[in-house]
Amino acid sequence: MSEAQITKKAISSALIELCGRKLFSKISVQDITREVGLNRQTFYYHFTDKNDLLRWIYTHDALIYLDSADISIDNWEEQALKMLKTIQEKSDFYYNTVTSDSEILRACFSGITNKLFIHLFEQMDKEKQLLPEDKEFYARFFSYGCSGVLIEWILGSYKESPLEIATQLFRLAKDTEFFSYRLYAQENELM
Repeated sequence: MSEAQITKKAISSALIELCGRKLFSKISVQDITREVGLNRQTFYYHFTDKNDLLRWIYTHDALIYLDSADISIDNWEEQALKMLKTIQEKSDFYYNTVTSDSEILRACFSGITNKLFIHLFEQMDKEKQLLPEDKEFYARFFSYGCSGVLIEWILGSYKESPLEIATQLFRLAKDTEFFSYRLYAQENELM
């Protein structure tokens, strides 16, 4: 791990720790640098502000499981489960930050899952029936819906287990795949 990555990890750990004691909206860059024992200049060398740090944490902590070239139609639900477990392990941090500004997590999550869904739709579309603009629209639709479910889960104090949420997402994907093939078969019968 590079020195820059070690520093970023230390700064992110300081914010996560602070969020256990203080509202995210009340935490300043000075609070973070004091907690980690660095000067403000070092913080600003790595991050533009605390929201930039928050985006980095989301992306490198939980969302990293969905941002991999190895994800396929066969294993994406396992990766989603890992993400959900990671979020639940740091439940206070995620609840605190999402309560303060849910749009930051929504944007990070949607950016990653939008690419993921396009990739998954390309894998499912073996017959090359979907237009690129259709794949993009479907990806945006599912990404937006999943981000809403994720944020509602966090703000609802994690009522369902990570496994229940991952299973529901898996069933949604399988049902979508099933109905897509059914529609495709019906269209071919009519021709």
